Amino acid sequence: CLSRLFMFDEAQKLIEDYEKTNTPSIVMYMSLLSSARNNRNSNLSEKIYKRMKTLFPNAKERLVSGVILLSNIYSSLGRYEKAKNFRSNQIEELGVKVKVGLSWTEIKGHIVQLKAHDHSHPQSTEIYAKIDHLKSKAIENGFIFDSSWITRSLNENETMESVLCGHSELLVIALNLIQEPAPKFILVVKNLRVCGHCHEFTKVIAKVEQCDIVVRDANRIHHFYPNGQCSCQDHF
Repeated sequence: CLSRLFMFDEAQKLIEDYEKTNTPSIVMYMSLLSSARNNRNSNLSEKIYKRMKTLFPNAKERLVSGVILLSNIYSSLGRYEKAKNFRSNQIEELGVKVKVGLSWTEIKGHIVQLKAHDHSHPQSTEIYAKIDHLKSKAIENGFIFDSSWITRSLNENETMESVLCGHSELLVIALNLIQEPAPKFILVVKNLRVCGHCHEFTKVIAKVEQCDIVVRDANRIHHFYPNGQCSCQDHF
């Protein structure tokens, strides 16, 4: 809770006191690192990640998550080359592969899987048209796209909006809205953490469509309500 309020000194003191009598917890460090990412605090994030590598050298998957979070911080600060080099070097050092972001949903009794910027689905044209419609509705409701959630430099044919709104969970949400124009409930499962942009955008979708949307990501369950709020109270 302290780290979510950006009270980092207090959070670190709490961890230090905890470790005097208990085994270090990687969950605590991941929570601190996640909050540091939301605050774009690269200096603190570097210290946390180094500490994690020292304490938990065999927690490969958690360390990969730490690498992604820290590289995302560099990207949010416009340090794309630093992000790219750090990510590739650390992943190679850990000897693991980065997971491809995937989302699943059930459509008329069938499980559908999509990845970010996926065009493999037969209704891809309709999916991206729906995404464009949702973007317009979001802007009408005061939504502002945040480029800090973009983790790489843009290609010539890309825009900030197209990159941010191409994430897998948004695509499967759009597919649900195509299949059932006025759904009351949408369920999505994602193998990675939901980024800040998709979290805020899904809140708007739930409000505009007056639909409950539940997203189970790698970290927790997010229940987006028709009033535009999330069960996590924006702590993720």
